[in-house]
Amino acid sequence: MPTGYEMELGKLEAWVVKNSSWLAMGVIAAAFAIRLAYAACCYLNPDEAAHFASARPSSWLGAYQGSWGQTHPPLFILVLHGMLVLGRTEQILRLPSLVSGTVALWVTFAWIRRSIGEIPAMAGLGFMSFSHGAISASTEVRQYGLLLFFVCVCLYSTERALSDHSVFWAIVQGLSLIGALLTHYTAIIVIVSIALYIFLRRLLDDIPRRIFFTISASYALLAILVGWLYFGHVRGVIPFGSGASMDYLRGYYYRAGSETPSGFAWRVLSATFAYAVGARRSGLLAMLVFLAGLVGLLLGRTKAQKLMALLVITPFVVGFTAEVAQVFPFAGSRHQTYLLPFLAAGIAAAFAWLHRRVAAPVLLLLAAIAPVWLLTHTAPDNDCRVQSIGDMTSAIEIVSRMIPNRATLFVDEETRNVLSYYLTRNDKSLDTWPPHWGGTLRDAEGRSGGYCFVVPRKDLWAFRPEQALEQVNESAQALGVPSGEPLWIVSVAWLEPSLASRIPPGQNRDIWEFGRISIIKAPQSQSATDRL
Repeated sequence: MPTGYEMELGKLEAWVVKNSSWLAMGVIAAAFAIRLAYAACCYLNPDEAAHFASARPSSWLGAYQGSWGQTHPPLFILVLHGMLVLGRTEQILRLPSLVSGTVALWVTFAWIRRSIGEIPAMAGLGFMSFSHGAISASTEVRQYGLLLFFVCVCLYSTERALSDHSVFWAIVQGLSLIGALLTHYTAIIVIVSIALYIFLRRLLDDIPRRIFFTISASYALLAILVGWLYFGHVRGVIPFGSGASMDYLRGYYYRAGSETPSGFAWRVLSATFAYAVGARRSGLLAMLVFLAGLVGLLLGRTKAQKLMALLVITPFVVGFTAEVAQVFPFAGSRHQTYLLPFLAAGIAAAFAWLHRRVAAPVLLLLAAIAPVWLLTHTAPDNDCRVQSIGDMTSAIEIVSRMIPNRATLFVDEETRNVLSYYLTRNDKSLDTWPPHWGGTLRDAEGRSGGYCFVVPRKDLWAFRPEQALEQVNESAQALGVPSGEPLWIVSVAWLEPSLASRIPPGQNRDIWEFGRISIIKAPQSQSATDRL
């Protein structure tokens, strides 16, 4: 017998409601296939390779010590360390993010279905499945897929704890917040947002004391962990301020001399939605849909409590406030991964404005269009078109075949990260912390080639084309490289075109170029001021 709710629906809508779980699993399977394809076709970027270097020590203690070299809490590095028993290929390294980011899709669907309804939940799931931000989080050797999982579990368990008065789900909520905090520092924004929501629910609803006490105990533990992470890690490891290694984030913060407060607010909000969907124009559309959903929640057009509108919008307010205080970036980057389930809920609630007999056809139409649009108009941060694993395979073959054993390779920091993975990942003698090398990296002889990597200048993250050749020549002279030996320069550019395509023209150079990977063989100059 159909329920009263189903009797109000047409046949198509009733079918979607009845089969929403199966439909969701189908969408998630398609989303997983897309993520798996992206994860398998790209070589590691410099940050991913650095995460592998932190996780590779042979002992858990070594991996834990290695994790403190990152600007993130230690949990993901420990998870990655555990995965290395399965192997060291790119696919295995990306498996924690791939699995956790995919499971987060189901948890998000379950949360929105319970809070708003079946058809809106399918819309929210569709957004999460094909969001540029969610796909990127699920296909990188980074913390964000695991963070997304913990945030989604927290939202679902919070709703279960408060609506079912369940101590078990209150405990799960606390554990998920602890997991999120130990994964990434932006979890603090979610912790604050959930705390405000629970406090207001406590004032307005009849929440049993045992639930409130359990949640309060979790927050007491979270406060202790925040203090431990701050004094034990943040103050000593993460450099802030002009000229520091975190200075690359300055573009995400308010620039008082070059923009107005209103212009800044529009810039960061439009960038937030554009990053979430992968395109600026679509981001503006997503913003309008999100606002419509927020109004729908406030007006009670869904089965959710009106207070849910506060839960959906609070992370934006807290995140924006943290950005103004220059604590966390908030302007369209992977650092906003924690926002995705809240965005999904707002977009899902917008379906409350559609007539019941219109919502399901619109939903199915979008489900058919979204994958095609995704594959033709956007790509995750790891883009196969510019980071093809085939390019890296060809480059490593040239290095091994053309460059003599134990030769010196001049590289920048981002290239050293990547090459240290591809040339030494299977060398167990380097599975130590701290590493055997200091300013240079010398791997074991054999299949990896036995090369010495030299970075010409301290903290040279990426070669600048107008300076690279002169810097390498000066470094070679300082190291005493014999004048008759050629200089080998290798660059794996990440966010820019290849170095070979940007350096000034010159003679007597051999250049191999594979996408953004450059291998340059050049003679030495006779003086430090000569151009190569």
